Amino acid sequence: MDGLALVSAASPSSSQTAYVSWEEMNVSSDKGRREVHYYLKRRDGVSDLAVIGKEKSLRHMSYHFAIKNRSLFFSSTSFYKLKSRREVIYWLNSVVSGLLIQFLRAD
Repeated sequence: MDGLALVSAASPSSSQTAYVSWEEMNVSSDKGRREVHYYLKRRDGVSDLAVIGKEKSLRHMSYHFAIKNRSLFFSSTSFYKLKSRREVIYWLNSVVSGLLIQFLRAD
């Protein structure tokens, strides 16, 4: 069974990397397949690559986290792979709004 956990982003370490917005950028890969990069934009204007979406077939994309310092976003438990663009946008909005949503695998 899958679950969601809400975590407050008001810790001292998160105040240094507070995000104010996010951006979706379409990129094409070498093989001609679609690739989508989602960036989180910090208060200082720097953008961090957060999620990468890769086209698996004409109508299906796979998404994975591309965050370098995952400890800011995830606890020590394993996190769930994002399944859809809707989940990606929901997660990005939660980071920007200050409530962090973790996708956890509840085995």
